[in-house]
Parts: sequence; structure tokens; C-alpha cells
Amino acid sequence: MEISVVVAAGKLSEDLYRLLRSLEEQILKPREIVIVAPRGCGEAVNLIDGVGIEVRVIELPRDPGPIRARILGALSARSPLVAFIDSDCMAPPDWLSSMLSEMLSYSVDVVAGSVEGINVESFISRLQERSLISPNPKFGYAKLLRGDLGLNLVVTANMLVKREILFEEAVIPPSYGKFGFEDLDFIHRILKRGYVVLCSPVRVYHFNRVELASVIRRYYEYGRGLPYFRRSSANSFYSLVITVLLYSLLAVLAAGLTALAIGKLLEGILALSLLLLPFYSHHLPRLNDGGLERFIYPPLELLLAISSALGALRSELALYRAGT
Repeated sequence: MEISVVVAAGKLSEDLYRLLRSLEEQILKPREIVIVAPRGCGEAVNLIDGVGIEVRVIELPRDPGPIRARILGALSARSPLVAFIDSDCMAPPDWLSSMLSEMLSYSVDVVAGSVEGINVESFISRLQERSLISPNPKFGYAKLLRGDLGLNLVVTANMLVKREILFEEAVIPPSYGKFGFEDLDFIHRILKRGYVVLCSPVRVYHFNRVELASVIRRYYEYGRGLPYFRRSSANSFYSLVITVLLYSLLAVLAAGLTALAIGKLLEGILALSLLLLPFYSHHLPRLNDGGLERFIYPPLELLLAISSALGALRSELALYRAGT
């Protein structure tokens, strides 16, 4: 079966060239590669020159957000199946063949794969890879989703979709811009339409951010998208649970800081320690993978979680002021 690969690229860079080379080396060659990028984001000719697969570049007058860019690319594709992958990823040679095999074996409409950080020589990259709140999903076994997401993190950085699904207006979420949770809204809509999604162990490799400030900003953007997802998805179980967790975190943080400010040292320390407990509970049984470095992760993960919570709170206030 023919597969078109769609890449939503915020910029045309050497990262994209690296991805194209990995797609060229696929055991199952894609029929074409469709790159969707904002107009003026870079020169495409030098990147696609010499690639042994047909590459088409669609330039848009403005950035519609990752999901809408992917869907625009998919609707222009010429194959019945469309694979999504990010421009800062690399695909192992058996990626497309394995994803197709999973789709056919389980008779599903969508295969959502796993993502593994590859630049783990960086401490910040390892932090994201091993974090309790990692943005890279990893499925240890094939898992079928019907009707609802549950608490499964699904991303479009590694996905195979039947193209016909994307012609249904109901599966296309509103644009979230650069905010997070767009992928989950997309999959939530697909599931609500009665389609079946397989969460798969098949992986692509991702180049994680390597600067802490950049990661903090990205988690803030993830949080910004949460209130929009909760409203768009009619309060899905996933969005409700994450909302409760993030705002509970802010409440305990506020209580702890208030206690410290008024001189109740013990109560303040206990409250702040409570916030670190789930992160240490996650890392302590895993010291054989990462060693003592894992003791450093929880305070940084708490910082990322607080950043997400503040982002969500900002969007809540913006939506409240807008009367939505």
C-alpha cells in the first residue's frame, strides 16, 4: 500500500535534511514527501536537492499550527495512507513498514507510535526523556483505544492515518497556534467519530531541546493549550484529570509559600515536599537507569509542571475575559 509522508516544518533547516535522508532509507519507500511550511521560512531547494524520493513543498501565507498544517498536507497527498512525522525527528529504516504492519494486523484506522529522544548526551535531553511528565510517549505494548483517550498521551510526531478520515470536518480541531494539546484534541475527535486508534511501540527518534530555558517555555506553551482542549473536547477525562492535577499543584505551592512567608517553616517545607513526592516516587525505583543523576530531576520537573500550570491559568483568565 502506498504511503505519503507529511512533515509540518516551522522552518527549513538541517534538521529537516536529516529527516529526509532517513525517509530516503526506508525499507518501504514512501510514494512522496509533502513538506508544509510558512512562506519565507527558508530556502527549500538546497534541502531537497538530491533526495531520491519525490518531495513537494507547500508554502502557506501564515502558520496555521501543526495539526492544520499536517491536515492540509495530507489532503494534498496522493496516497490512501498518510504518515506524520516532525521535522526534528529521524525515522529508523523499518518505520513505515512496521507502522503499516501494525495497522493491517490490528485492522485500525490510526496507528500512534512512540517517540524516543536520541541526543541523550545532553543532561536536559535526558531529563525530558526520563521525566514523569515527558512529552515523548512510549508504549511498551500495542494498546487499542476506542471511544476515549483515557490517560494515554498520543502525539502526531509519529502517526499513520487513513487519509479518508481527514476529509471529515468533525475530526479537525481549531488551531491552537503554538500551544500544546492540539494532538490530543485531534485524536479525541477521531475516537469520538468511532474510529479505532492503536498506540504502538514502533518508535521514531527525536532531537530533544537542550536548553532548560527553552524547555520551560515549551512546557508553558503546553499548559496554555489545556483550557482550549478542555472546552473543545467537551471535558474529556484526560483534560479533566490534568486540569485537576495542575491546579492542585498551584494550590499546594501557594499554601507552602504562604506558610513560609508567615513564619510557619515546618508547614511550608512539608507542603513543598509534598509536591516533589510523585517525582521522587517515579525516579527512585529507576536508579539503575540513570543512577544518582535521577535525584536532580524532580526539582526541575516540578519547575516544568509549575510552568505548565501557570500557562494554563493564563489561558483560563484569557478565556474568562473573552466570555468563553
